[in-house]
Amino acid sequence: MESPVLSIRSTSSKRELVLSGRQGENFRAELSGFEVSAATSVSAYTDAMGLNKLFQEIGHLNKPWQGERKWASLEGEFSISATCTTLGNVTFRITMCGSQGAPEQWRVAVGLSTEFGQLEKIAKDSNAFFNGAGT
Repeated sequence: MESPVLSIRSTSSKRELVLSGRQGENFRAELSGFEVSAATSVSAYTDAMGLNKLFQEIGHLNKPWQGERKWASLEGEFSISATCTTLGNVTFRITMCGSQGAPEQWRVAVGLSTEFGQLEKIAKDSNAFFNGAGT
């Protein structure tokens, strides 16, 4: 059986965030499309469910929200935040880092747009990803 992936696709471009390869508290995060390509291994330690909790919270909202909701890995190699306009336009801000502390350290920060109506599916896929693999 193939392990689940969590994919968030932009509704404005071909940009996509894919979380895959979950094993325990570790997974791979990959950004691609619309002039960006980056990947990193994420060690969530004891807080992988915190990221799932973020997706569950926004996926179960019945109307757009104010402010920012966010999650970051302990070592800072991956972070994601979500904001929503009153019209239901959702923007995920994703930051990924690699080779931290090394001479060739890198950092990528992008936005990914989706719609409020997509959040329920993202929450469902997140539950499958975090509760159905690597356990």
